[in-house]
Amino acid sequence: MLVSHWLVFLISLLNFETSSSFDLFGLLSGGSGSRSSRRHDLQPVSDEKAAQYLQNFGYVQPSAMLQSSSGFAADMQDVKSMLNSAIRKFQEFAGLEPTGKLDVATKKKMAEPRCGLMDVRAISTTREAAYRWKKNRLTYSIESYSPDLPHDDISKAIRHAFRTWSEVVPLDFTEVSRGDESADIKIKFAAQNHGDPWPFDGRGGVLAHATMPTSGLLHFDEDENWVYMDSAKIASGYTDLLAVAIHESGHTLGLDHSRNEDSIMAPFYQETVDSSGNYIMPKLKRDDIEAIQDIYGQRRGGLPSDEDDNWGSSGSSGRGSSGSGDSDRWGSGWGSGGSRDRATTPSWRESPTTRKTSIWDRLGGFFGHDDDEEDRAIDRNRGHEGSSNRGRTEESFETPASSGGFNDCPQTLDAFSTGLGGVNYIFQGSKVYELRGNRVVKTHSLRTLFPRGPIYVDAAFANDRSNTMMLFQSYQVYAFHKRGSQFVLDSDFPKRVPSNMRFNPTGAILWNDGHQILFSSSGDFAVYDEYWNQATSVNKVSNYFPSLPLNVKGGFPDSQGVMTLFTAARVVKYDARRKILMGAGQLLTQYLNC
Repeated sequence: MLVSHWLVFLISLLNFETSSSFDLFGLLSGGSGSRSSRRHDLQPVSDEKAAQYLQNFGYVQPSAMLQSSSGFAADMQDVKSMLNSAIRKFQEFAGLEPTGKLDVATKKKMAEPRCGLMDVRAISTTREAAYRWKKNRLTYSIESYSPDLPHDDISKAIRHAFRTWSEVVPLDFTEVSRGDESADIKIKFAAQNHGDPWPFDGRGGVLAHATMPTSGLLHFDEDENWVYMDSAKIASGYTDLLAVAIHESGHTLGLDHSRNEDSIMAPFYQETVDSSGNYIMPKLKRDDIEAIQDIYGQRRGGLPSDEDDNWGSSGSSGRGSSGSGDSDRWGSGWGSGGSRDRATTPSWRESPTTRKTSIWDRLGGFFGHDDDEEDRAIDRNRGHEGSSNRGRTEESFETPASSGGFNDCPQTLDAFSTGLGGVNYIFQGSKVYELRGNRVVKTHSLRTLFPRGPIYVDAAFANDRSNTMMLFQSYQVYAFHKRGSQFVLDSDFPKRVPSNMRFNPTGAILWNDGHQILFSSSGDFAVYDEYWNQATSVNKVSNYFPSLPLNVKGGFPDSQGVMTLFTAARVVKYDARRKILMGAGQLLTQYLNC
């Protein structure tokens, strides 16, 4: 309660200073009885509800707020900065303009009906951290029903939801009797406090919640008005049980929320009627299919017959097969639960290309050259590490590309990053090479392009959604925002890299699933959160990215999940879905057509 009151006060103060949507007394709050599922009818939440929202869904850490509340004057600026970051983080996740201000659009988004599972796991973890069932045949029981619908309609909706996932992965589901303790997943309708740590909030707001494997809880808020595929009632503000059931059953199988707003696993409820009042059958999107198949592999063969199930396919093909474990009672409602068993990794990953050899054995075979060749290329371009030209500053210069190519191309690089606005950057010493496609079109002085920035760059990545470029020099990190054609250093930076990383980044990349990965020269990696400047996961590259080359400097994905990766002097292709290196790659100079 102390944390909530403290948050309300600070959010109110922030609104007073920065926004015209100041609502200290909650006059704009959307009451529980006034909800319409039509988004344009939603009222902005109050400051109190906004504060609770940020806390409930993981954007604000209560422990940090309590620590800061002891020294009011001294800590006020830090706490305000923390809140700005939390709001901006939510805005980015929800597809809003990331201003860091609690404006009306943000408060309206918070008023949308949604799932009760936290969002922050979707921001801060990779798919490899997913939880999974260790068997392919699962059972479920419906422990209680809603009076809103006939029991048969509820049973059909739940069966339809699980079958939607069965169509794309090798999992089969069987309903067992109410009260059967052997059921893997127990489903019920309940209101307010209902026997787990996450009470419902009345009509509107949280519609349902579920836990990750293997605890198997799926609860719907009985205070909602539930219907089953009834377009007229859905258009009038009722909630479609089928759409919510598909989403929540995805959680029971190990899926987090998706940042893709069109995904079935996006946290916000998506109405299943179009503007003409026609019912829209909820279906899995590509993002959903890839995520679930990353855990269980592709379904091979048909589904068990079910005379009640006459729905069309909701997905497309993907990959592999999977392999009963116990969990604590509440599983992963707070981000814990049955851990993924790598001994039963889907068989599509067990290809000859990923056999257990050393990284250097693989690189030698794929690249057709020895380590000394790459070392000599690096030495030719900038000398050995002790005499690097990184610290040398230069006057600003820009050299346009000629029709025959570019006469100033790097043979090696220190860092690579996608840019903002369709360009990419190679960092080498005190130079920055601007690329369009695989051609150098311009060169810049590092200190001129990034004023008040580092004197050299070890790693870099760009986040288009937040309009931010992150540069790493040794143990320092710099954040730049693009304003017009200029990069401006964030006033809160530079900072020291997170202490739990235990390494200075020598490579960085925005992975194909949207997560920001930092690499070390010794084979470690971290999932990095720029808003909190935190490493949310740290592990060995070999545990998660088999056959990935050592010393990856940067790269980018294509639409098929293939990563183009840059080392100091070479460019390679890596299939991020199958986790295999693709071919021998090429020298950087060949890639750049220099």
